[in-house]
Amino acid sequence: MDLRGEIEKLKRRKANVRANDLHAALARAGFEWLYGKGDHGIYTHAQRRKILTIDPRNPLLVAYVNMAIKAIEEVIEAEDA
Repeated sequence: MDLRGEIEKLKRRKANVRANDLHAALARAGFEWLYGKGDHGIYTHAQRRKILTIDPRNPLLVAYVNMAIKAIEEVIEAEDA
């Protein structure tokens, strides 16, 4: 499955996304994971100025999934331009 297909899958099941699934999608999009405060993960990408912070509870809160989807879409748009 390509990255766009993965994003569509995440959009369909926003309320039931596990941290590992989101981590895999972010890694495929080129995000780098760094240790955050406590158990939070911080994701950075060379094409984004903003960092993305994720609380890895399972299932993830919909707000974190939405932020990750938006970040991945921004990266895809930047690569297509």
